[in-house]
Amino acid sequence: MNVVELTQALVRAPSHAGAGEAAAAEVARAAMQALGYWDVGIDTAGNVTGRMPGRGDAPGVVVFDGHLDTVGVGNPAAWSSDPFDAVQRGDRLYGRGVADMKGAIAAMILGVAALRDDPAACDVVVSASIAEELVEGVAFGYVLDRYPAKAVVIGEATHLMLARAQRGRAEVLVETFGLPAHSSTPHLGVNAVKAMAPLISLLSGLPMPSDPLLGPAVLEVTDIMSHPYPGLSVVPERCRATFDRRLLVGEEADDVLEEVRGIIGALTADDPTLRAEVSIALDHFTSYTGYEIIAPNFAPAWRMDDDAPIVLAAERGLQRAGLTPIRSHYALCTNGSESAGRRGIPTIGFGPGEETEAHRIDESVSIAHLAAAVTGYEMLARELSALNGEP
Repeated sequence: MNVVELTQALVRAPSHAGAGEAAAAEVARAAMQALGYWDVGIDTAGNVTGRMPGRGDAPGVVVFDGHLDTVGVGNPAAWSSDPFDAVQRGDRLYGRGVADMKGAIAAMILGVAALRDDPAACDVVVSASIAEELVEGVAFGYVLDRYPAKAVVIGEATHLMLARAQRGRAEVLVETFGLPAHSSTPHLGVNAVKAMAPLISLLSGLPMPSDPLLGPAVLEVTDIMSHPYPGLSVVPERCRATFDRRLLVGEEADDVLEEVRGIIGALTADDPTLRAEVSIALDHFTSYTGYEIIAPNFAPAWRMDDDAPIVLAAERGLQRAGLTPIRSHYALCTNGSESAGRRGIPTIGFGPGEETEAHRIDESVSIAHLAAAVTGYEMLARELSALNGEP
């Protein structure tokens, strides 16, 4: 099989985030098995892993990760071709997941398979993980529990550049509480939606920190819901707004919550009828294996120093692959929040395609990028596996 064929096979197995990755997981598992990986299997959460044994010249293990799940397609009629057919037009493949990120998974599986007859210095694991689109890193953590890595490569699209940093993401819930009444006599109640309005306005103007590489942190309202809904002749007693908070390195959940609590405190001091709370959202879903996952939706930011051994080794690997190792970073959030952000494991990103292709109608990836990524992953594996101690 080649990288185009394997990418097409993965795309033709739709894998909507949540509980829909089973068919794509089987494609990845069968490919690893056919290519001679060791210990190929699917863990309790549903992640697929396979191991290429190393020579034993260096300690530890290197883990490559790509997520199997995708977002939905919305209206398939808006696409120029079937989003699950992975059609080739000219020098590009089109379909849901070709860039985000089944093309990278295919390239990883094939690139690391080159180590079968000419092993790297240590064991190398490929992870095709689940549920990244729901809560970044949590399911990947089950892979890292089994394989405590000395280095991790995230395959999210980088335009074949070397990503060494990433903003994080938190889902922040703000709730206001009122008093129900008939909407013909609103003076007898307290309207929770009206209480939410000044909070949204003030939070939208909250000054955000910034980073010279990663840019500004962000706090953006993304949805709002009142209760009861629909509110038929009822003053709503509760209102909930969700905010997307993009994080910078070092920001913790308490930091994020405290800035919102400060706004709430200022408002409640002026209006004692206002009651409000803020929290980090909990994600709760059951994977396709039937495994229940409950986790806070908080994915930390991370950054590797430019002179970190993992960055320098990755540059050598990409040069060996015939690529120019241009340093970059992710604007989006990735499973690196688990490896680097939570666990402090040295992590870099490298992948075919462009970040801007993610979640789009007519998502596409360059076939030349896929082919280059196969060699890139092989050479990254060889260089990173040779690292001794903490990269």
